[in-house]
Amino acid sequence: MVKLFLVVFLLRGKLWAYLAALWFLGAFVPYQVYRIVLTHSVGLIALTVFDLVVMVLIWHEYHVRKQARLTSA
Repeated sequence: MVKLFLVVFLLRGKLWAYLAALWFLGAFVPYQVYRIVLTHSVGLIALTVFDLVVMVLIWHEYHVRKQARLTSA
């Protein structure tokens, strides 16, 4: 539910949603790494890599939108 909530506000271009999404995904990555160490799950490794890529894309988009907002103001 939290991811759906964040996606809606990301699509609406709310800057706070970018930081919230980064925080939310970032909170799960250490737990996923912990679970990977215990289980050696290939699927969980793939999910963690995917989450990290999504975090990089969110970070990049956040900076693009923030810069656009500053130049238009």
